[in-house]
Amino acid sequence: MRDLGVQFADNDVDITGQDAVSSVELDDGTTFWIFGDTIEGPFDSIRGFELTEVLSNTGAVVPLQDISDGVREFRYITDDTGTRARQLIEFEPPEHKSRQRLWAIHGAQVDGQLYLYYHRITMDPEVDVFETFQLDGMGVARAGRDWRFERLRAPDGTYEWWKGDEPGFGVWVQRHGEHLYLWGSIQPEEKSFGDMYLARVRPESIEDLSAYEYLVEAPTLERPDVQPRWSSTFTPTACLFSDVPNEMSSSWNEHLGMFISLTTFQRDNVLVIRTAPELTGPWSEPQVVYRPERTRPESLYNAGKEHPEFARENGKVTYMTFIDSSVYRPHLIEITFA
Repeated sequence: MRDLGVQFADNDVDITGQDAVSSVELDDGTTFWIFGDTIEGPFDSIRGFELTEVLSNTGAVVPLQDISDGVREFRYITDDTGTRARQLIEFEPPEHKSRQRLWAIHGAQVDGQLYLYYHRITMDPEVDVFETFQLDGMGVARAGRDWRFERLRAPDGTYEWWKGDEPGFGVWVQRHGEHLYLWGSIQPEEKSFGDMYLARVRPESIEDLSAYEYLVEAPTLERPDVQPRWSSTFTPTACLFSDVPNEMSSSWNEHLGMFISLTTFQRDNVLVIRTAPELTGPWSEPQVVYRPERTRPESLYNAGKEHPEFARENGKVTYMTFIDSSVYRPHLIEITFA
């Protein structure tokens, strides 16, 4: 493991802090990086920070490049002045930035359109968001090359395709075979870690909620011979693994000849890897990849995700980012497998 430090700090739009970084490979040799709450100007700590004027999702176009010395080439999506990052997914009345957040997490490009899955959050502006946010559900937004995102309505007329008590499918999206596979987690009340579930949809049906299928039976380490079973209705009967603080990553690693998942473990300063012969499992127990030095006693760690499109040597060398809440910038590490 090699620590490459914080990224995107040297930018021309005064961004000083960002959460929840992930990336989606595009069809033109670039990638689209997605960020959550984005701080502009000086700040000491995100804990207790006034979020009213904070952009709750932003993005950057990053060409495919050698990032062994960090992400050097990137361009933030900006407003018409070109001097400030633009919120990608906008609020709809009666939503208001003082009460809601729209946290874009991950997505996929289909037929030239970029689809982003995002959490809608309601919060108490008087209390630390880490302690009080309520997950309303997961939505989907679509944009062309102008990166102007339109929020797509669910069949019930709301913007929440999956409600707050259902997995937030789309925290990670990966193309495998004929389907897009969407990971989602059910978060417990303590919001420190969750159980991961899987859905799938054919790319051409990405806008049709009724076309999504849910994994309801899957092999486990104790029962490895169980055959995967999919259903048009979700039931929480096929948890693939736990202890993930919502965001995660999964990819096929050609060098290892298996699927891998890189995440943070709960909200500790621990980055872990799990492996599986098939996307549906059985997934291994987590093994520690790296323990970042805790910067403050109150630091929380989340958004541990791989960027597999930047991997080298068929996946022998790959890259992962995470967020330390006390630093609040994307932190990049390089991982080399044996």
